[in-house]
Amino acid sequence: MRLELKAKGPPRPKISLTQKCRSKTKAFTRAFKSEQYIKTPWLCFVFGACAGAGGGGESLWTDTGVDDLAHLSIKAKKKSQSRFYMLCEMQLSSIGRHDNRKALDTAYRKSIREFNERVDENRYILRRLIDCVFCGAFQVVLRGHDESTESLNPEMYRSLIDFVSEIDLAVKQYLSSSTVFKGTPKTIQNDILDAIYEVCKSEIQKEITNAEFIAIQADESTDCSTIQQLVLIIRYLHDGKIFERFLKFIQPKGYTAEVIAAEIVKELDSLNINKNKLIGQTTTELPS
Repeated sequence: MRLELKAKGPPRPKISLTQKCRSKTKAFTRAFKSEQYIKTPWLCFVFGACAGAGGGGESLWTDTGVDDLAHLSIKAKKKSQSRFYMLCEMQLSSIGRHDNRKALDTAYRKSIREFNERVDENRYILRRLIDCVFCGAFQVVLRGHDESTESLNPEMYRSLIDFVSEIDLAVKQYLSSSTVFKGTPKTIQNDILDAIYEVCKSEIQKEITNAEFIAIQADESTDCSTIQQLVLIIRYLHDGKIFERFLKFIQPKGYTAEVIAAEIVKELDSLNINKNKLIGQTTTELPS
């Protein structure tokens, strides 16, 4: 029945409908024109709903009918943009189509379930690896010179993962069976650190956006290879408390006042920080 209705399409009856109207200056008669079927293909009885593609909707179109010719086009346009009409059209277009997923429903659902289980497992392992990256809070070196499994003085990160695998059977099984991602190479460590940094940076950016005022501190620091770095620290007021957050290590092209100022402005722009909020700037062992 539905396929037959869809194949025939909506009816196009000849309607002799007139309506006398009056404006402030003159009287005139409006008439229904067949061209309206071209502008509004579903016009007769909301064809999508009549074909059984949907239910509900406004009784004005599906029961009582519209007799206001003066506003017919406006009401038809509004109806075409309604949720009910769009739902009817979508369901009407699906009539007669064969859904292959129904024939393969069992296999399809099984593949989705197995995929979700793998995602949950990977997230669990990743959380454990992230938990192992806490060395910076205790000023402990993350990596060592000898990262082999036979090393008598292994790196801290690798030692922590080995310790977690001894008390967490899921981690131990994953590390012993995984051929793609084990979490121990330095590239994985760096990727985890980068991901943590981006999340922290995003949260700091949200707090800075809501802060009324901010202050910047620029310090000079030297890493273990005696390379000078510019350290940016930001202070702001959030929820009535003063926060001091590390932003970034920067290796500027020089240490003149102009270069340092340009680096600070560049970092503020990358965080979309309104520079009008900046009320203080301090430097340590840097040109001012």
